[in-house]
Amino acid sequence: MAKQEAAAAEAAAPKKGGKPKIIILAVVGVLLLAVIGVGALLLMPKGDDKAESAEVKKDTGKPPVYETLAVFTVNLADPQHYLQTELQLAMADVKAQARVKERMPEVRDAVIRLLSSKTMDDLTQADGKDRLAEELRQQVNDVLGAKNEDEGVRRVLFGSFIIQ
Repeated sequence: MAKQEAAAAEAAAPKKGGKPKIIILAVVGVLLLAVIGVGALLLMPKGDDKAESAEVKKDTGKPPVYETLAVFTVNLADPQHYLQTELQLAMADVKAQARVKERMPEVRDAVIRLLSSKTMDDLTQADGKDRLAEELRQQVNDVLGAKNEDEGVRRVLFGSFIIQ
């Protein structure tokens, strides 16, 4: 009889810990997801970080001097395609600009040779124009005999860029 009374008392008493455990697990799960989300946002690289760091690196505090080169129209290395582009050179100072003007035939020749060595695929890739601009900068600086960006061309900018 004592066993029956104990069983009846146990059945009548509410079970402890059922709902509170579920609530605690739900709260912990939500907090864990929030922490993971914030961590992922903080660790994800931003697409513009590379460009921003390159701009900061090239910014010397002095405004650049610009020289616009005439329009270039060249046949590309692959048949039946050509490129027409206008270039602007951002230079360190007026001395560099004067050197570009003095050596303009050599600068134009170097640019034409580089542009005509490219294929349409080279130029239409995601970073094709960026790579071309860097190659042009190096090529012109080689013609000028500039050892660093403070002596020659800092950046090459495209005023127009048409591939057909």
